[in-house]
Amino acid sequence: MAHRARQSRGGMDERALQLEGRLAVREEEGAFLVVRADDPEDWLARFERDGEFPAREWAENMVRVYNRRLARRSAGPPTPPGTRPASYHPGQ
Repeated sequence: MAHRARQSRGGMDERALQLEGRLAVREEEGAFLVVRADDPEDWLARFERDGEFPAREWAENMVRVYNRRLARRSAGPPTPPGTRPASYHPGQ
């Protein structure tokens, strides 16, 4: 994963907040957990089941969005380094 050192508003280096690898959903008796696929014991978000809140849907959506973005990012840059897209017109 590309590590760009950028300070967040809280002053923490964002590299410390970045994840490696895909996410998955782990189901427990009272909740759905969003976990790292490589380490299901390391959960990142917990959605409680209370009968009204759509916990499974929220967890699955979080995983789907993150994994889709991860797949797109690992495909490489949309434009190769050193080239300019045809729509690039500086000074116009």
